[in-house]
Amino acid sequence: AYRLACHYGDTEEQVHETMKISSSAVFNRLMLFVLKEGHHIFLRMLSLDELTTVTARDVQRSKRMKKVEGLLKSFLGNSLHLLGQMTDSAMLTFTLRRLRASVILLAPFVKLQRKFLRQVLTIFGGADKAPRLQALLFIRHMAAMLPPPALELALKGVYRTFVQNAKFVNAASVPHIHFMASCVVEMFGLDMAASYQQAFTGIRQLAVLLRGALAMRTKDAFREVYCWQTVNCLELWAKVLAAHADKQELRPLVYPLTQVLLGTVRLVPTPRYFPLRLRCIRALLGLGKAVGQFIPLSPLLLEMLQWGELSKRPQAGAGGMPDLALQLRVSKNALRSPAFQEEVVSQVIELLAEHLSLWSCSIAFPELAHLPLLHLRKFGKQCKVERFRTSSRALADALERNMAFVSQRRQQVDFSPKDTAQVNTFLQTELAAHQ
Repeated sequence: AYRLACHYGDTEEQVHETMKISSSAVFNRLMLFVLKEGHHIFLRMLSLDELTTVTARDVQRSKRMKKVEGLLKSFLGNSLHLLGQMTDSAMLTFTLRRLRASVILLAPFVKLQRKFLRQVLTIFGGADKAPRLQALLFIRHMAAMLPPPALELALKGVYRTFVQNAKFVNAASVPHIHFMASCVVEMFGLDMAASYQQAFTGIRQLAVLLRGALAMRTKDAFREVYCWQTVNCLELWAKVLAAHADKQELRPLVYPLTQVLLGTVRLVPTPRYFPLRLRCIRALLGLGKAVGQFIPLSPLLLEMLQWGELSKRPQAGAGGMPDLALQLRVSKNALRSPAFQEEVVSQVIELLAEHLSLWSCSIAFPELAHLPLLHLRKFGKQCKVERFRTSSRALADALERNMAFVSQRRQQVDFSPKDTAQVNTFLQTELAAHQ
């Protein structure tokens, strides 16, 4: 009867059954019963205690598996067919939620595991919000409960699904991409050893793309790097490493990812790609903050303030202001617009301030902030726009005050720069208060 219900709506040629479902009410009652009770029924048939934690090994080694195997396989196979045919979001959400308890019953069936994973990944990459969340929970349960290589396949699957959905970015797709990125970050926190292998492979693929673009220097090679799919993947790996910065297993990947992001920024250093540069810098800033490592971001930001157009008065009506969050490159007309230039200066000042604030209690802050201070003062003198001058001067004044404070405190210490342990304790009280 459950098989017939799962194939309800199929053509007569696809279903060869002596029974028939008389109405939708019968269909609903049958589906609700099996989905709610099916897991418990099969555990009792396998002589497994429902009150204890049932493992994959318990299911595989059950003495009654041979007798129950055919019926269990039919239940799982028909449930898989049902997931592939459902179009109603609420019903799909309910079905995934109820079937999640039966994931452990997939342990003896390797082929069915892979088929379920493919189908649930399709739902995970779909447009409906509620089924997407249940799909993630289902995949997470598979990764945690089923024997290897379930975890590796789940990690690889969620990343590939993210990559497939990250090719294009618009106002409608941004929440979906952010949700999927959060899901990938969570999945990569399940097992650090498996996560390292998958993250290493993903970052290496991005490094190969960048190396190819640097070697060939062609438009097609540049497009492979300067596209939404690559940029979204770079941001994703930065989020993964930042979220799990306290795990030593992923630490070795911080340096190569940093180099790939810096290389991406430098690949085509033209003003039209300022939106892409800002995205990469934000990713690097978040990564550096999480791992507590210094990344030289000041030169990348100060180069933007040296752009010649910023020393001139903007051309009114030169072009509309594109949403930089939805752009990797802007048109030539947009470059001259007041709105674009104001957004660029605003973000540069903001990111520079955030970057330098991370090291405001460092004993080396006066040296670190020296060049940014000079560039900000120079920009404040040359720029023709008063509000740009005001913001740059405000940051420069703040840098000078902090440089004076650190220098004063530095004169009071009695250790040398080679005393690493004592250097690391410099202004720790102030740093803790700042955080």
